[in-house]
Amino acid sequence: SLGQLVAGVAHEINTPIGIGVTAASHLQHEAAQLQQALRDGRLGKVALEHFVETATSSAHLVLANLARASDLVRSFKQVAVDQSSEQKRSFLLGEYLDEILLSLRPRLKRSRHQVEVECDPRLAVSTYPGALYQIIVNLVINSLVHGFDGIDIGHIHIQAQVDGEGVLLQYRDDGVGMDDGTRQRIFDPFFTTRRTEGGSGLGMHLVFNLVTQLLKGSIECTSAPGQGVRFEVRLPGVVEMP
Repeated sequence: SLGQLVAGVAHEINTPIGIGVTAASHLQHEAAQLQQALRDGRLGKVALEHFVETATSSAHLVLANLARASDLVRSFKQVAVDQSSEQKRSFLLGEYLDEILLSLRPRLKRSRHQVEVECDPRLAVSTYPGALYQIIVNLVINSLVHGFDGIDIGHIHIQAQVDGEGVLLQYRDDGVGMDDGTRQRIFDPFFTTRRTEGGSGLGMHLVFNLVTQLLKGSIECTSAPGQGVRFEVRLPGVVEMP
């Protein structure tokens, strides 16, 4: 939900801001000492060189962490707007997939699982970004909760490529997989293997509805026990022609 996204990004942004504040405070302290030495007439070459070195490293830390915080805020703003809007817009698909994963980082950081995105950076699409966000987030959460149950380090691979005038999104993980009975019901409303643990069984049903109804596409799932899972999502007519 949007509330969870806000909480997650707020938690995540504390780290770069904290590092930046610490570096700036250290630089302020060093500058005060340098100023005092200058007033006392005891400023030597060694002290000046030390200050220049400290100032350079502190400035680098401040800039790097402010850039990181800025990236988080930019990602959050766009994703938040997309979640609260049903407007279609044009965007670079690979860049937006990265922004979605950036918003998921607080959750991913609690595990050792890895996500890789493969997409031509020039691939532009015109579609509903909020729907795409919900699709990717629910697929990733499905992998984290179900696919990687009992697995220390899982891998998720998301590949996007042009498919005629549309896009083919291939999502796969190397998790525990599922039997044929579970696979056939995965998009059914209220179907969950985690009912006693609070699972609603609506996440994958939402994915199916967004793909087939709003985006007028198709989604197929293939899986077997011990073989991970693979989703193929076809989104027709979304590619922005140059």
